[in-house]
Amino acid sequence: MPQERSEAAAESLRASLLRIDKSILSLIAARMNIADVLGEVKKESGMSVYDPSREITVANLLAEEAAKLGVSPGLAKEIYFSIARESRCRQLYCPDTIRIAVYGYGGMGRMLASMLSRAGCWVAVTGRDPEKAREAARAAGAKYMEQDYAIDWADMMLYAVPTRVLVELLPRHWRLYRESMLIADIASVKTPVVRAVEELYRSSGGGPEYVSLHPLFGPLSCPAGENVAVSPVRLEKWRPRLDRLLQGLGLVPVYVDPDSHDRAMAVNQVLHHLVYEAYERAAERLAGELGVEPSLLKQLVTWSLKQTLSTLARLQQLRGVVEEIRRENPYSREALQALRGAVEELAPEPQ
Repeated sequence: MPQERSEAAAESLRASLLRIDKSILSLIAARMNIADVLGEVKKESGMSVYDPSREITVANLLAEEAAKLGVSPGLAKEIYFSIARESRCRQLYCPDTIRIAVYGYGGMGRMLASMLSRAGCWVAVTGRDPEKAREAARAAGAKYMEQDYAIDWADMMLYAVPTRVLVELLPRHWRLYRESMLIADIASVKTPVVRAVEELYRSSGGGPEYVSLHPLFGPLSCPAGENVAVSPVRLEKWRPRLDRLLQGLGLVPVYVDPDSHDRAMAVNQVLHHLVYEAYERAAERLAGELGVEPSLLKQLVTWSLKQTLSTLARLQQLRGVVEEIRRENPYSREALQALRGAVEELAPEPQ
């Protein structure tokens, strides 16, 4: 009987928790409705979708309030930032009437086409494979166009393809561009792209403005609030429009020259990837040498290692991109030498 009473009490308490959870959801829905209205105000006044200083201020205020109520301040911040990100993603807007053609239908191309379409830009998807481009356009809520027609239609051509493909395409498309257009790419390595574009300017005697972008995130469902590196090759007339577009998408531009970008990404990308891959190979080798059973390794995983393994799994999905970055970045050798040096310094002195 006592067990039955305990089970009945537990069910009653769970029902109370469910009612509270539903109330929380109702409050979140009400908040989102207000966020939608605020999004319209931001669009009308040209305000930025993302206001990091305000979000930090609000998060700190909520953390203080949570502490007074006996709730974890960390939990309060985690909940707030999740809600704030969702609010941002509902407020995206296209500040000008811009026709943007996305060349490419991989993960990043699809994400960008979807994000631009959601913001209200006129978006078309194109590429070498019409069927893949059509499918990507349908998924993004955009239209499909053949390559030549897309170039003729677009105000902005945005290439979301590997660097080697990009440097092959640009000479073929250059004669089709209009001087009034903006040509952009999302290459992770800038040096080879900028070199190819500058050669096209020299050989053709001119051309449209060009900017090399680097979204500092993968194919997220909504990257509003993330940084994007902006490396202008020629960017004068289009810069105000580009800044307004990034602001309406909630992205934070970081202007940087191409060489400085590649130097920084040798540290933040190439070295970062090398460290993870080195750990993966070394762990497999060491486990074999020590005779550790794989099943035991899975059971004795620390919290921090779980985060590492999650990142490794994501890098495996992006293997082609990771290898391209390592191959194309002009400072990859220095990154590898730095890693070797660090490992040697960590090695214990021989007894």
